Amino acid sequence: MPEISVQHQCASLTGLVEVDSFGDPVGPLPLQTDAGFFNGEFEGAKMVTGTWECEVGTLQLDLDLVEFCHLLEGHWRLTSESGQVTDIKAGDSWVFPLGWKGTAEVIEKVRKVYMMLYTE
Repeated sequence: MPEISVQHQCASLTGLVEVDSFGDPVGPLPLQTDAGFFNGEFEGAKMVTGTWECEVGTLQLDLDLVEFCHLLEGHWRLTSESGQVTDIKAGDSWVFPLGWKGTAEVIEKVRKVYMMLYTE
């Protein structure tokens, strides 16, 4: 029987490790760290969850996944390819839909918890 996976105290979690960039940097590459805690499958899709942090900077995103996020700290400005600007601040939740393209500007260092669904 499957058991519950838990990552306790995500807001104060320590020991995140440096990871490859979530997107292509626009300017200097901002440091990105992560602590994943579940990697499995759901109805034919890969599911990955964890806590991710990113220093100030801008990333160009072209997503081939669906991602639910909850921002624990910081301020992020997401600008879609069509020009829609969405400001995300600590306490906000959102979904990156499959195929979302645009820029993600980290205005204040961000920490989020996430769940990504993708097919290989």
